[in-house]
Amino acid sequence: MGITVGIDLGTTYSVAAYIDPATKKPVVLKNAYGFNTTPSVICFAPDGTYTIGMDAKNSSEAGDPNAAAFYKLEMGNKFYHFSSFGNDYTAADLSALFLKEFISQVKAASGLDIEKAVITVPAYFEDLERNNTMNAGEAAGLKVLNIINEPTAAAIAYGLRSNENYRNILIYDLGGGTFDVTAAEITGDNIRVLGTNGRHFLGGKNWDEAICNWLVEKFYDEFGESFDEDKDTYNLYMVKAEQAKRQLTSAPYVDISVSYEGNTGRYRLTEQEFRDCTVDLLDVTKNTIAELFRDTGLSWNKIDGVILVGGSTKMKMVRDYVLEMTGREPLGGVHPDEAVAIGAAIQGSIDEYCGNGESLGFLRGGLKEYHMESLPGAKFISDVIAHSLGMVSVSADNQRFINDVMIRKNTPINQASVTKRRELTVRLNEDLNELEIYLLQGDAPAPLDCTIAKKYVFSNIAFVDGGKSKIDITYSYTLNGTIDIKAVQTETMRPLSCREEPVPEDMSWLALSPEEYYRSTAIPVEGALYMALDLSGSMSGDPLSKAKAAMIKFVDQFDLKNIKIGIVGFSDRVKVYTEATSNRKRIIKAIDQMSIGKVLGYCNAAEPLSDMLARLKKFTGQPFVYAIVLTDGMWEKKACTKALSLKNDYIKRQLEIVGLGFGSADKKFLTQLSTREDLASVDDINNLESNLSKIARVINEAQI
Repeated sequence: MGITVGIDLGTTYSVAAYIDPATKKPVVLKNAYGFNTTPSVICFAPDGTYTIGMDAKNSSEAGDPNAAAFYKLEMGNKFYHFSSFGNDYTAADLSALFLKEFISQVKAASGLDIEKAVITVPAYFEDLERNNTMNAGEAAGLKVLNIINEPTAAAIAYGLRSNENYRNILIYDLGGGTFDVTAAEITGDNIRVLGTNGRHFLGGKNWDEAICNWLVEKFYDEFGESFDEDKDTYNLYMVKAEQAKRQLTSAPYVDISVSYEGNTGRYRLTEQEFRDCTVDLLDVTKNTIAELFRDTGLSWNKIDGVILVGGSTKMKMVRDYVLEMTGREPLGGVHPDEAVAIGAAIQGSIDEYCGNGESLGFLRGGLKEYHMESLPGAKFISDVIAHSLGMVSVSADNQRFINDVMIRKNTPINQASVTKRRELTVRLNEDLNELEIYLLQGDAPAPLDCTIAKKYVFSNIAFVDGGKSKIDITYSYTLNGTIDIKAVQTETMRPLSCREEPVPEDMSWLALSPEEYYRSTAIPVEGALYMALDLSGSMSGDPLSKAKAAMIKFVDQFDLKNIKIGIVGFSDRVKVYTEATSNRKRIIKAIDQMSIGKVLGYCNAAEPLSDMLARLKKFTGQPFVYAIVLTDGMWEKKACTKALSLKNDYIKRQLEIVGLGFGSADKKFLTQLSTREDLASVDDINNLESNLSKIARVINEAQI
C-alpha cells in the first residue's frame, strides 16, 4: 500500500515529506542527489525527454531556451505557453511533468511507494490556480487528497512542535516568487486561521532583479554601456545576483565583477546598500501585513510570535523587521525551506487517517472523537478563504454592473456557504432560458477591478407566469479550496443544470451601463405578434387542419430576425403554446400541438385579448405589434364585452388588433374589435391563407 506525502510545489524549489508510520514523525524526502530541496525547473531535450532540478536549473542559468523556470507564477494565466522543440506547454503541463519526475526520483531514493499527496499553494492563489495545481498532481499520477495554503501548512508544522496553550502567530511566507502572510491562533488542540493576505508576484526573484539593476546602473555610470536589454548577459548577472543575495545572509558585503562590451567593472554591494535598493520591496510586505491587520482587527501588540517560511526570509532585513515590530526574534522550531512540506505531510496523514479525503479542518466533534492522539501533533484546523467571492450583477439603480459579493474574504471555510435569491426575467433569454453567472474574486465594487475567474451557464429554467423567476444561487467553498456554485429555481424547486464555459477574452462590456450593454447585444427586433386560434368544438377536423396550415405559411413570410411570434389557443380557457420568439422550430411546434379537447373546453367562454395584452405590453414603442384573432364562431356575451373593453388599452399603447373570422363568426363584432378594420374580415376558411398574407405584406412593408 502506497504512502501519502506532502508536497511544497514551490516557485523556485520543491520539497516532499511524509509521516513515518513507525515513529509518527515527519521525514523530509531526498531527491536523486541526496538533497532535501529540488529546483522547480524543467529542461527539455530534442528527443522529448527532460530533466528537472539542479541540472535543469544550470541549463536555465546558462540561457538554454528549452529550460522553464518560475512557471508556477503563470498557473492562472490562460495565455501563458512555454514552447520547446515544437511543443507548447501550459504552466499546469510543466507542473505535471515536474511532479512526475520529482516523485519518481523521491521514490527511487527512498524506496517508498507514493500514491497520494497533499499539495500546497500560496494562500493568495485563486480558484483557477488551485484547480490547475490539483490537475497537475493528478496528471503526474498522484491521487490529490487536498490542496492547502502554504502558510497554513507552516502553522501545522509549527503546531507539531508547539506546547503553548495559547499563542497568536504570524506566518511570514516569502518564497521565490510569491508572498503570503497569515495570522493564526494556536491552542492545545486547534489551529484557527484568523486571516490571510498576499501578493502573487512578489518573491526572492524581485530582490535578485533589484541587485541586477543596481549592477546595470553601476556599470553604466562607469562605462556608459548598459546590458539590461541584452537578454543573455542580463540572465548571467541575475544568476550572480542570486548568489550575492545568498552570501549577504551571513557576510557584510560581496564583490561582483561585471564584464560587457570589452569593459570590466568590480562593484562592492554592502548589506546596507542591498537594503537601500530593495526597501520598496520590503515595504510591500509591510503594507500587506497592515492590510491583514485592518481586515482582522489585529495589531503587532496582539502577535506573540512570527514564523518565517520560504528561502527568502533568510535575508537579514526580514529578520530585523520582525525583531523591530515584535521586540523578539522570529519563532524557531521550523525550517523555512521544509516547514510547508512537513505541514502538508501532517495534513495528508490526517486526511488519510480520517478516510474519504475528509479534511481535518472540517471534522466535527473535535479531535478526541477521531482518537487523533495516534497522530502526535495533530490539531483541528480552521482555515479562511483568501479572496471575496462574488458575481456580476446590476446595481439597484440599474445604472452599472457591480461585484455582488457572496462570501467575504477571511470567512472561515467551514462557514463559507451562502445562498442568495435573485430574480430573473425569463423572457430576456427565452429562446434558451439560461442564466449566466460570472464568478468574481476580489473586493472591488467594479467587476473589471476583480478577477473574473469562471463563467457558469445554468439551463432548464422553466417559464413562469409573469415572466419573472426567483433563482436561489449558492456559493460554497470546498474542502480543497475550490469553489462550487449551484442554482435552484424556486418555483419548481429543481436544481438547474450547469455547464462551465471559457470566460470571453473581451469583458470590456462590464464598463458599460446595463442599458447600453443590452442595447448593443440585443437582436434587432422591430415588432411582435401573437396569433390566437379558436379551439372550440366547431373547429374539429378540416377547419383546424386548414387554419394551422395557413398559420404556418403566414409565419414563413417573415424574416424572424426582425419579429417575434407567439401562439395562443382559446375556447372556454386560454393557453399560451409559446411566448413570442424568433425561433421558427418553436413556433411551428406550438402550432402543431394545438388541439381541441377537455383542457380548453369546447365553447367560447374565454377571450384571448387579455393574455395577449399582458405579453405585448413589453413591445410597446416598436414599429409594429399585432394581436391576430382567428375564430369561427360566436363568443359568449361576457367574453365579447371583456374583449371590447380592452380595445382602448391596445390603442393607447399603439398595439394593433386584427380579427379574422370564418364559419359562423360575427363580422360586426370582429370589425368593432379590430383596430385595423381594413385588415379585419369574415371569409371562407379556404381564404384564410390569403387574408393572413395581406396582413404579412402590411407588416413587411412597414419594415422598409
